[in-house]
Amino acid sequence: MTDLKKEFGKQLKALRRAKGLSQGQLAGILDCDLTTISKIERGIHGPRFELFEQLIMALNAHPRDFFDFTWRRKK
Repeated sequence: MTDLKKEFGKQLKALRRAKGLSQGQLAGILDCDLTTISKIERGIHGPRFELFEQLIMALNAHPRDFFDFTWRRKK
């Protein structure tokens, strides 16, 4: 099965890069730790809802943009 957190992290990284932001810059905008962004992008952690809302606003994205990937479940 595809790991949802890892796929989410890949999307976050792509959205962040599309805005021309480093992990450190995004962390500064969100007033969170750089390691938080790094761990989310690597699929180690998922964001809590409050941080997810901040990511949406900071990246001028729609919530579905973070889940715009093909997720295949193995039977």
